[in-house]
Amino acid sequence: MRNNFSEFLLAPTGFEQHGDVVRIPIRLPWYRALPLSVFELGSLKVDGIGIAPADIRLIVNGHAHPVTALGELVSEWWYVLDDALLEARLLAGNTIATHTVELTLKLFPPYIPGLAWVTQAQRDYRAA
Repeated sequence: MRNNFSEFLLAPTGFEQHGDVVRIPIRLPWYRALPLSVFELGSLKVDGIGIAPADIRLIVNGHAHPVTALGELVSEWWYVLDDALLEARLLAGNTIATHTVELTLKLFPPYIPGLAWVTQAQRDYRAA
């Protein structure tokens, strides 16, 4: 779902590609810091191809976490002013110069019971 945070979810700069691994800069789609345990990756597509959650890591505060383990990370926080990175492995040989990234990120604020905040974004990046 597109919302007020969609424009900012995928940061405009900081995209990196090293061989078949990409690092996608993302920003917190909320107005205050939250623990990683309240986040869930809805989907990540690069050039229209979905990437399995098992092949994606979230890098926050200098630590890399499998996105499949975020629900357990109650003590690791993502702060509003800090960008994070999604690190994902592309299909071998996908080294084109420009990539289209589509991301859906869900969060469940612990202080608003029953709310599921879904943010979708799309951005084109030029591989450096």
